[in-house]
Amino acid sequence: MPKKKTNPYALKYPKSPNPMKEMSKCIENKIYVSCDIEAFKMGNQWEMGNKYRLVIKNGSDIRRSGYVYDKDNIVDAIYDTYREIYKRNYGKQTEVNGD
Repeated sequence: MPKKKTNPYALKYPKSPNPMKEMSKCIENKIYVSCDIEAFKMGNQWEMGNKYRLVIKNGSDIRRSGYVYDKDNIVDAIYDTYREIYKRNYGKQTEVNGD
């Protein structure tokens, strides 16, 4: 039986659990985290590299990291970024004293 072909640019499965609560709160507030792949201009064509960077969109503000991730850890980096954004902005519980 022939071996199944795999896409060399397919992202790996994450090692951490999916942060559904954190992601839904961020998306509800129009904060999105995605990734871009590195590209090189070779003559008239573009060639894909093997490094990724994080892209964080907060309304019209877009921030990009450097190309420091590979396909094995980019999904975990996206999940960790959602967790960190949630922790910094929405994870803080404030208590109101009734005194």
